[in-house]
Amino acid sequence: MDFTLRKEHEMARSLFREFAEKEVKPLAQEVDETEEFPRETARKMAKNGFLGIPVPKEDALAYICPVCLWENDVFDPGEDQPSDENRGMTLAEGREAYKKLGAVREEFLKYARKPLPEELP
Repeated sequence: MDFTLRKEHEMARSLFREFAEKEVKPLAQEVDETEEFPRETARKMAKNGFLGIPVPKEDALAYICPVCLWENDVFDPGEDQPSDENRGMTLAEGREAYKKLGAVREEFLKYARKPLPEELP
């Protein structure tokens, strides 16, 4: 079996390494010490497409909503059944929490964002 990377994979690896050296490494000690999430770095990672594989959410096995941080349950327990991925919270409870807090759980509020126009029902 040949494990040689193709040219586009080598280019991606170089791009990731360059980004990590320039944007992540200089902040690593401070982030470890303050235990604060590096939001600006994460925004840059998202802008560069480094945060995931682009898969439509309807095709994804696992999906965390970037607006409310609800984790899609692969077993689809339904509206009123506890979701293992969401610590036993039901989808109905998650929706109520989002209306009240702006995220499915209070501790997620600092990571939640407002919905984009195309994400509104």
